Amino acid sequence: MSAMAPAALTVGVLCRADEPAVERTLGSLAAAAAPLADAGREVRFAVCVNGPGAGPALEAARAFAAREPRWRTTVIVDGRADKARAWNLVRSACTTPLVAFCDADVEVAPDALSRLVAALEADPCALLASARQVARLDAPAAGTVARAASLPYRFDFRVVGGRLYVMRTAAVERMPEGLLLEDGWLSARLGNDALRTVHDAEVHFRPAATLADYFRERLRTEAGKIQIREQRRAAGAPPRPIARYPWRDLVAGLGLADAPLVALNLAVRLGARAVAELAARGGRRIGWAPIASSKLPRTEVPTP
Repeated sequence: MSAMAPAALTVGVLCRADEPAVERTLGSLAAAAAPLADAGREVRFAVCVNGPGAGPALEAARAFAAREPRWRTTVIVDGRADKARAWNLVRSACTTPLVAFCDADVEVAPDALSRLVAALEADPCALLASARQVARLDAPAAGTVARAASLPYRFDFRVVGGRLYVMRTAAVERMPEGLLLEDGWLSARLGNDALRTVHDAEVHFRPAATLADYFRERLRTEAGKIQIREQRRAAGAPPRPIARYPWRDLVAGLGLADAPLVALNLAVRLGARAVAELAARGGRRIGWAPIASSKLPRTEVPTP
């Protein structure tokens, strides 16, 4: 048996300055990090609060750092609302062999980090392990749109699950700033065979609940795919899809009751794709904006 200490982990949180739910996210991450630390693993936190203004997120991050000295939390402040730039800042500050990246509007299952780290360390060929993204549909607003938006998360598309993943720090040093789909960029960069989805590790999120927000979310995703496609073309890389579609699982996992959700999902995707293609041909840039209907009010207590 090796007497070497387990590899240290940095937990990076990417957070806009106006994010209302980061305190809840940090609390769930601390609970998920505790078993790793109790087992003798060094765990650090790095929170990048990005975007204009000193919003509630910065207060919450600094309060967490003061309240939880166990994690040696670094709070990074950047005035630009750019998630890829925030990712780079956390990555630059990271000196540990493993790094976890987490969105700031999710709740992490208590065993999620432990399962992700274990899966990565058990498989030398894996460079990144993602949590299974589970849509929370218990809110009063979780109607047809939210259920349609959450439909794809039933399946494993062999891509980076952007809301929570653990990566070998050396796998990627930097990503281009201005990315709209940084998890898609990582999927294309690392390749599907280096990615693992750990289905027992869960991260919970609230999907877009209004049609306008759902369309904006899909528009950003489709524009991000086009952005990655153009970057690969400029680099002379062969074109290839980011995701592997599990057609058999899709057919087996969808029933007649899902037909209206599938129809709405496809309509929004195709419409967003058309708008994104037109914008790209016209040289217009689609910006990044938070999906308001997926945010919990700061004072709301999450259901267990």
